[in-house]
Amino acid sequence: MKTNSQPIYQTFEESTPTPFDFEATATEHGWVVLRPFEWQPATAALSRIHRLANGQVVRLRLRDGNQNPTSVVQINVESIEPAAPADELEIRRAVRRMLRLDEDLTDFYQLAARMNGWQLRLRPGGGRLLRCPTLFEDIVYTLCTTNIAWSGTIRMVERLTTELGEPFPDGPQWQAFPTPAAIASAGAEFLRQKTGLGYRSAYVWELAVAVVEGRLDLTKLEDPTLPTETLHDELRRLKGVGPYAAATLLMILGRYDYLAIDTELRAHVSKKYFDGQPASEAQIRSIYAPWGAWQYLAYWFDSPA
Repeated sequence: MKTNSQPIYQTFEESTPTPFDFEATATEHGWVVLRPFEWQPATAALSRIHRLANGQVVRLRLRDGNQNPTSVVQINVESIEPAAPADELEIRRAVRRMLRLDEDLTDFYQLAARMNGWQLRLRPGGGRLLRCPTLFEDIVYTLCTTNIAWSGTIRMVERLTTELGEPFPDGPQWQAFPTPAAIASAGAEFLRQKTGLGYRSAYVWELAVAVVEGRLDLTKLEDPTLPTETLHDELRRLKGVGPYAAATLLMILGRYDYLAIDTELRAHVSKKYFDGQPASEAQIRSIYAPWGAWQYLAYWFDSPA
């Protein structure tokens, strides 16, 4: 919706772990090319159109703030209404979740240093993989990666966002990711016809309806005390979430015990470890088993052949 109001710009800083590589965290995971994320190489900035809980849609620009004495991420907020203290807190929490600023990767770094014969594409302060501000959005993204080429995932997420996302004021070409309520109200048939989600339409719609009706509390799945096996089983109960999607979502939730075995992982292991010959699932798992609780990250940063 067009508005005559002048945009308001506010800047916050959020502390980061040490070491922390902002660019690696933002760009190592494919989520960075999915709407409403946008990576701007010229300025090394991660942008996102973001809907606040109060309904206001803002534009976030995140940059490395390490020119300061302490390690921080600079958060630039463009909006029509100034961010109230509650909005600022919400934005800070969203940024911490997206960049995984509360994850402790010390054990992973130490294990990587001890693993003789392994060469990981791991920059100092790297190892974190971008995720969404909410688990709901992460689940929808993940469902859009199943049984399809990556170009199809990008197309589906873009259509879903442009069809149902709320626009940024004065910038109707920019939309926030749609809320569960917007997806639930649209209906599965709308999703099928307008977004290209195909068979995933029913899964995404049912997920949204369950969240809106209160039958599914996704915050319970983010409880760090929940055993990984229990969390895995809970994720598998979500319609459309098979072994690959469950392992991907475990990674999103900071659990790296499971491998998300897809065509890319099979191709990588085949080329690097089996001279181009096909590898069984058991063989693939045996390659990364020595990494224990960090298997997913070991694969993700494993150097190519």
